[in-house]
Amino acid sequence: MKRGKQNSDLKKNHELKINLIKEIKSLLDSSSDNDTKYGNFLELRKKWINIGKVPGHLAFGLNNSYSHQVKVFYDYLYLDKEFKNKDQANNKKIKEQLILDASKIEKFADKLKAYRELLFLIRKWNYQVGPVKSDDEKKLELKFDTIIKNIKNQKKYYLNNRDKFDKENLENKKKLIKRFRDYLENLPNEKNKWIKMVDEISKIKDEFINIGPIKLSENDKIWGEFKALNRKFIKEKNLYFKKLKKNYSFNIEKQLKIINKLKSYINENVKINKKIITEIRNDFKTVKDVPFKKNKENWLIFNEIYNSCINKVNSSKFKDLEIQRDIIKKQKELKEELLLNFDVEKIDSTLDKWLNLGKTKSIKETNELIAGIEEKIKSIGLKNRDNIILEIKSKILDENIINSEKIKLKKKIEDYEKQISQLENNLNFIKGNSESGILSNVHSNIENYKSQIKKLQKNLKLISKG
Repeated sequence: MKRGKQNSDLKKNHELKINLIKEIKSLLDSSSDNDTKYGNFLELRKKWINIGKVPGHLAFGLNNSYSHQVKVFYDYLYLDKEFKNKDQANNKKIKEQLILDASKIEKFADKLKAYRELLFLIRKWNYQVGPVKSDDEKKLELKFDTIIKNIKNQKKYYLNNRDKFDKENLENKKKLIKRFRDYLENLPNEKNKWIKMVDEISKIKDEFINIGPIKLSENDKIWGEFKALNRKFIKEKNLYFKKLKKNYSFNIEKQLKIINKLKSYINENVKINKKIITEIRNDFKTVKDVPFKKNKENWLIFNEIYNSCINKVNSSKFKDLEIQRDIIKKQKELKEELLLNFDVEKIDSTLDKWLNLGKTKSIKETNELIAGIEEKIKSIGLKNRDNIILEIKSKILDENIINSEKIKLKKKIEDYEKQISQLENNLNFIKGNSESGILSNVHSNIENYKSQIKKLQKNLKLISKG
């Protein structure tokens, strides 16, 4: 029954090839243009190599008839020299690719598989690819024939040493299974490492499949181990990337919240603090595990808002700088006006105008004003000049500077109080018959320190008025 079906298939294939040869022949009489004819011709050649075997005693004559009709068709098309050169160049590229494919097959560990793959390439070379220039044909044929010869010799050597190759193939497959198992026992927890591992395991699979055959008694067992590892790998990979997908959703939402946080800060604050928006940007950068495309999209949105903020900050700084320059200019004018025609009565009005100008980050002009007034007061011999200067300082100096002055004054008061306490303790140890000059000197120092304390306390009160 089986033999009868095979004979039927062989006859059917023979009929298909006979009809295909007729179709090629009829192309010459077709009214279609050459491009259409050539396209149909290539399709027929593809069909030829896909048709199965024919009866052996008919194969030789059938192949010769096919080759003859192919040659006749090419002779007809090659009357067009431009088409001929173009087609031969294209056929050369196809044959070069077939040689490259054959060289890859030559490296297969499975020599029987390599031989089966080679037979298909030979059929394409002989029955599907068109002619090339004669000089090129010789070189290409030599390369292809050399590879064919090597693959045939490898197949022959394999068959003559099958037991040796079976053992080597078995050992190589066991080594790959061990490598596969090692990967599964050390699963990564980062996306990039997972991607790298998937790539490595893919290489292991390809290498495993391409290793030559082993004894049937070992084959089922070794394939069973390999498939079990592969099922485990697929399961673990799916679990990880399913979890990663959830993390993606969570982290995308996190990025959007940070974007909204930046928007809210801008809407709620007229004056933008660069430190705060920089911290918000750093928060955005710490969000990991986001798909590249989505991360880029969200970053562009965030960065556009952030850069807009920075531009506003820089613009605000420029405006502040202009205001500061204007204040300093007017401070100089007030200072020069007062000191040029100095009058004590003008001090208060000048200070009021000074304060109305606003504050600046630099205290240079303020210090110069105080120093200038102090020098003028001293030159006219005005009493209580220290009090006047302290009152001026309390009005126009920055609060931090005034606080610093207060701390200095309080420290001096504490130092005097400690010295007084020490001197009073010393008096308790001085005997009654001690020299009166010593006692007098101690009492004098105590009174002097008390006087200094009163003066400092007054100064403290004066500078605190502002």
